[in-house]
Amino acid sequence: MKISSKGRYAVRVLVDIATSPKDYVSISEISERQDLSVKYLEKIMNLLVKGKLVTSLMGANGGYRLTKPAKKCTIAEVFELTGDAPMLAPCKINNCPKANKCSTIGYWETLQNLILENLNKITIQDLIDKTY
Repeated sequence: MKISSKGRYAVRVLVDIATSPKDYVSISEISERQDLSVKYLEKIMNLLVKGKLVTSLMGANGGYRLTKPAKKCTIAEVFELTGDAPMLAPCKINNCPKANKCSTIGYWETLQNLILENLNKITIQDLIDKTY
């Protein structure tokens, strides 16, 4: 399983916003702190806005902020938006002809479920507090 840079950066951006003392954080501030180009960051922010994890405000004091407390925003939600949700056993989804006879499919499904449980349990606040 490989998490894309978009998924990793989206998590970092949410931590950045959550730890900012400002109500709204500008994209240029996030870009500078996270060492990301504004153009790439805009793509990530569009995903986060569409997924309703952040909201934006235009204007001089505008920027981005979380739509809910960091303790309610899970890593699973972020990875779902960025297309990084784990699919270790896509056999049944892809209609693999060997899926019903495969002796290992149960293990991959169990492993996938364990990963998903963890991603659904860990929040942005957990990352901030380092309680993962």
